[in-house]
Amino acid sequence: MHTSVLSGLGQAPIASKYFAHTQVRSDSIKLGKLKDLESAIALYARAVGLTPDGHPDKPSWLINSGCSHLTRFLQLGKLEDLESAIALYARAVELTPDGHPDKPSWLINSGCSHLTRFLQLGKLEDLESAIALHARAVELTPDGHLNKSSHLNNSGNSHLTRFERLGLIEDLESAIKLFTRTAKLIPDGHPSKPGCLNNLANSLSGRYGRTRDLEDLEEAIAHQSRAVDLTPDSHPEKPSRLNNLGTKLQTKFKQSGSLDDLDQAITHKTNAVSLAPEGHPDKPRWMHNLSSSLCTRFNEAGNLPDLEEAIRCSTCSVELLPKNHADRALMLRLLGILFDTRLHSPHAQADDATHAMEAFLGAMQHPNSHPLVRLRACYQYTTLFSEFPHLFTTPPRLALLDAYKYALVLVPRCIWMGNNVRGRYASKELPVIGEMVNNAVTAAISAGEYGLALEWLETGQAVVWSQILQLRTPLDDLRQHHSQLADDLYYVSQALQHAASSPSSSLPSSAEAYKAQPSLEGQAQSSHIYALEYEKLITQIRELDGFKDFLLPKTLSQLTGACASGPVVVLNLHNTRCDALVLSHPDHITLVPLPKFSLTHAVKLLGDLWYILDTRNLRGRFRDSEWHDDNRGQDKLGDGGRHDTMFRVLGDLWNFVVKPILDVPTVTSTTGLPHITWCPTGPLAFLPLHAAGIYRGSRSVETIMDFAVSSYTPTLEALLKPHVQTSSTGDYPQALVVSQPATPGQKRIPQTTKEADIVVSHVGLSTDTLHDSDGTIDAVLDGMETHNWVHLACHGLQDKTDPINSYFALYDGKLTLSTLMSKHLPNADLAVLSACQTATGDENLSEEAVHLAAGMLNVGFKSVIGTMWSISDRSGPIVMAKFYEVLMEQVRAGGELQPAYALHEAMKALRAELGVNKFMEWIPFIHFGL
Repeated sequence: MHTSVLSGLGQAPIASKYFAHTQVRSDSIKLGKLKDLESAIALYARAVGLTPDGHPDKPSWLINSGCSHLTRFLQLGKLEDLESAIALYARAVELTPDGHPDKPSWLINSGCSHLTRFLQLGKLEDLESAIALHARAVELTPDGHLNKSSHLNNSGNSHLTRFERLGLIEDLESAIKLFTRTAKLIPDGHPSKPGCLNNLANSLSGRYGRTRDLEDLEEAIAHQSRAVDLTPDSHPEKPSRLNNLGTKLQTKFKQSGSLDDLDQAITHKTNAVSLAPEGHPDKPRWMHNLSSSLCTRFNEAGNLPDLEEAIRCSTCSVELLPKNHADRALMLRLLGILFDTRLHSPHAQADDATHAMEAFLGAMQHPNSHPLVRLRACYQYTTLFSEFPHLFTTPPRLALLDAYKYALVLVPRCIWMGNNVRGRYASKELPVIGEMVNNAVTAAISAGEYGLALEWLETGQAVVWSQILQLRTPLDDLRQHHSQLADDLYYVSQALQHAASSPSSSLPSSAEAYKAQPSLEGQAQSSHIYALEYEKLITQIRELDGFKDFLLPKTLSQLTGACASGPVVVLNLHNTRCDALVLSHPDHITLVPLPKFSLTHAVKLLGDLWYILDTRNLRGRFRDSEWHDDNRGQDKLGDGGRHDTMFRVLGDLWNFVVKPILDVPTVTSTTGLPHITWCPTGPLAFLPLHAAGIYRGSRSVETIMDFAVSSYTPTLEALLKPHVQTSSTGDYPQALVVSQPATPGQKRIPQTTKEADIVVSHVGLSTDTLHDSDGTIDAVLDGMETHNWVHLACHGLQDKTDPINSYFALYDGKLTLSTLMSKHLPNADLAVLSACQTATGDENLSEEAVHLAAGMLNVGFKSVIGTMWSISDRSGPIVMAKFYEVLMEQVRAGGELQPAYALHEAMKALRAELGVNKFMEWIPFIHFGL
């Protein structure tokens, strides 16, 4: 816990001239004189009521009245007292001009009251208010002022709290800077020094959790130990500081593995609980933390008394915590884990499963708690259900699929739109969501609920992309019935779109401010307020007649149009089973079990593929000479052993995944070559399904290319765009061709010039070219606005450490995926990305499709040609000559544009030119979308 000016969790620091009054009230409560506090509240209320707003003492009376209500809240826990305190503090701030010497203290009081309510109810609006109020107090307090250190401290507390809630690293760095400034301002021997050290230790420990820099952890433990040593046992903050020291030592145990660290952690936490008086609002949290450490030691050493004491402490923490407290799900979840731990030990008791189930259920259904904690409780509930289904037969227990339905509702709330995209992709929530959705889909398939399985897969696929696209949803229907709400939502959505791809937020403070300053430059307000406003507007809109499903995840009936161009095959891999769900026409889903394939097998195949790519350094575009035979007479792409590995990868994909699907009549029962769109998950998202087959030497025996044309999609929704229709009257598309043969700082790729000439020769006079130095970032982005076809012949790279920094290398710099995310091109049709690694993706985010091809798809392009890994300079012209030849035949014939078929023919041409066994050159070209 963080330390404020006064003791107690979230207790507001009171200006020095009113501190005595508050202390008297606290002592009255301790002495059982509640009637004295009641009298004080009544007297302050009367004083406020009798004092006009213009009176110079009115703010002081409001502050005192707020303090009395806050004191009663801290003692009795009645939320109406906290609400009154917040309102009274706000009114005092409103009536006090900025130049008044007490204004910063009133701001601090107001901010801490909001922080207290956040800790109780978990509403992010309160946290944002606390941060803004505390920052304003620091701004208004001159350096050298007696209260400067306390105001810095409280500002640091609010930032550290937001870091703990949302994981925003910028908040942690702000907290460390603020606490460091505070420590420098407070001399040794000052009574506030231990609290400052406590807070600095907490922030450094938080940074260790992100960076794993042991220096941060050691420094945190040193500061925390000193804070404990400087705090007498009689001090009200001593339990909190002991608890914090125990927590840091337990963190050290996780790193060191030394039971001595864990034993010390338990000793300090035990002392914290022992020193805490009955009724202390933080006692439940300290008991919870002690319980967690005891459980850890039981898992390490197997001593039953540790587990029994952990269950006792955890049970007490739940009983003592108010039922509406934001931490309740956290504590219930730990209680469930403890019962589940004993259930799976030799000391199991008959009712352990029941108690665990009830605890997990209570956690997942608690409305005020962190959605990720609730989602994890859902995961444990469903896991327990699968193991002991006979215990889940009576209310209030949820059936398995009902529990998953409950969990899937939480998914959009776990990745907060107030964070920028980089932060969302780096968050710890995405892997949890992926595993939860995977389990849910598998359960739905096992229950024969194939439509539900598709809906749930869609909910868990490309979560961040879905959020970005949601902000671009047309609002015509809403505007027709509720124009003001539509306008408000539009402006807030615009602000959030800007924030999504920004490294940090720089936004105005309201929709009106956004309209007045559309450039957003120079603004210092946080994007978080926009996310909160967006959530409020969505809630308000869903309460209107006819809009209850507004922007909710799409239902099966809305998704079935995805198969308009041919069957869509959704692949689900789980450690218990692997399946394909084939959506072949709107009212029919076919299950194709894949009993000879497994998640382990998929991981092995992907490992083999990565090995080939890594050992052949296929991480950059190669010139022709670099792909020729080396001086040993062997192909640069691989020796016989590596060819054998690739034969096996492609053969296993054919035998165990693709061929069983092609054997289903609804997949291939069409006139001509059917068009299959693959929607893979897990490791299959990185494996070349479109090239699966049996190959021997330099020939193909049986491959998917003989039976179908392949495309990919990250989501079903990406296939719901209107299809591109062409005209036979010669009205050709407006095409932009970008060629970069000599990009500064990059290897030369001269064949891009030839490639550009090929495109121009086929597409004709409607083509505009940006060659060499003309191909700047701004010119390319501007060109995308005015052309419906875009061809990029340049270097590309998937950034493995920061995927939204993946880029196209242009003449004056990098056009990154994060920049593309801010674009919206509703009239775009086709993007051809003749560059390396444009569809590589991040193996740690397999469900998110974080690559340039997906970026172009989500910007608005309906069809995208991308590359799974690096390509050779010689391949581009061969592929593009055939691709545009076939594509323009389609244009001249009129009707629906089919880039997937054009690429299919181009792949056949490249294989014929190079040889089918040159796998690494022809396989990487793939098609996304329609």
